[in-house]
Amino acid sequence: MLGAIVLLILVLCIICYTGQTFLNKLFSIYYAGPAAAATPVYASLYGLIVSIVTLCLVGFHFAPSPITVVLGCVNGVVLFFYNLGMIYAARTGPYAFQSIVMLFGSIVVCLVFSALYWGDRLTVLQLAGIAVMLAAFVVLNSGGIDFHTIKKGYFFWVILLFFTNGFYGVLMDAQQRLYPPERNDMIVVTFASSSAISLLYLCVVQRRQLMKSFQMSRAAWSFATGSSLCAAFAVYTLMFLLEYIPSYILFTIANGSILVLSAILCAVVLKEKMTKMTILGVVLSGLSIMLLSV
Repeated sequence: MLGAIVLLILVLCIICYTGQTFLNKLFSIYYAGPAAAATPVYASLYGLIVSIVTLCLVGFHFAPSPITVVLGCVNGVVLFFYNLGMIYAARTGPYAFQSIVMLFGSIVVCLVFSALYWGDRLTVLQLAGIAVMLAAFVVLNSGGIDFHTIKKGYFFWVILLFFTNGFYGVLMDAQQRLYPPERNDMIVVTFASSSAISLLYLCVVQRRQLMKSFQMSRAAWSFATGSSLCAAFAVYTLMFLLEYIPSYILFTIANGSILVLSAILCAVVLKEKMTKMTILGVVLSGLSIMLLSV
């Protein structure tokens, strides 16, 4: 019975994260403010909404221990630098390569830390499943890689994405291992602090266009709000799942499934063409999930 509930929540988590990714893509299309402000505007909004929704879900109970406050604030800083890396990497080089490195970080960093610090060990099939999923990431994103467009600083921002995406998962996992009853407090502290830092950053870099940055169309506001609500439920379910599924397995399955579902949604809704490489990536992702589920 418990296994079926965990599986159901995993599916819900993947659907919510896919919804966040897809609606965020639509937000970026409809956002008409300063280009450099799009990500910090979204980050400040979605951090605030995730915090508020989480508090509503737990009846506004909020009593974190000092260690959860520290872990949450550190993770809020990590999340801010992740968003910053997303901005500057996209400006200075190919987004496809950026996506590959970012996804690798979410799995590899968690895997290495879990093995070295927590003493976790994987089976041969699990290692094979992770390797196949990493290959799927490369296949799904390989078509957009053009290193001729790279500008100065690109690889710094890409490396930053690798580690911040990984450490976000490491810190969430660590809090869940150490203080599982405070998982919701961890979410609130992480996203509230990230929202505050993003807003402060926006005030500094867009001080002359701050109000203009938030002057968005109804569609942009709707997509930002919808994406944030999806993120809130996704993170809420993710923290629950970390109690039952190792972080490196959970992030592998979640990231692969989100990438595949996002590609399918873009093909169906936005009429983006699915290439042979995209189809191969979908097949590899499915194979990886099968191996990890054995």
